Amino acid sequence: MTSQQPTGAALQKSKRQPLLFQQCQNEQIFWPSISIVALCAALLVWNPAQIEPHRPPLMVVMASTGLTLVLTFLFRLRAHAQCLTDGLHVRLPFYRLTIPYSDIKSSRPTELYRLFPPERQNWSQRRFLRSLFGRTVVVVEMQQLPRSQFWLRLWMSKYMLCPDKVGLVLVVRDWIAFRAELDEFRARTRYR
Repeated sequence: MTSQQPTGAALQKSKRQPLLFQQCQNEQIFWPSISIVALCAALLVWNPAQIEPHRPPLMVVMASTGLTLVLTFLFRLRAHAQCLTDGLHVRLPFYRLTIPYSDIKSSRPTELYRLFPPERQNWSQRRFLRSLFGRTVVVVEMQQLPRSQFWLRLWMSKYMLCPDKVGLVLVVRDWIAFRAELDEFRARTRYR
């Protein structure tokens, strides 16, 4: 039996790590959207006389809510962080960011609630982040942000920008594997 050697493709990129902010957003929108679509569909099928004048707005509400549901699901699938040969690749629903490894000073794990204390967030932000506060996140500290903070805030949540250092906060499911891959790619770049 021969041992399996890693292929060139395996050395050029790591596993995609889904960003959990988009997953939380999708989960919060899922049940209310399903309820609205089901209610509108039931009213359109049942079709009582009182609803007849309101059929067009009901159809618009049902279609727009269904579209919102599909889009948030696609955004959930699309948003990820991945180590590539040229740098750390962060893909957001409408924006892509590649950070060269030479710009990364360090990476460290911490809990989200340490960076963003729940008592300092308003009630809607606390509700949104409730399932993430206890999670360990990876803080990627950099020399400088790849774009201005204003520009990055247009495309990403404020909770993805580190409040105490210059860097990004990446909330991924498997932070241990992600940090190990990031450190490996950074070391490989330094060695080259």
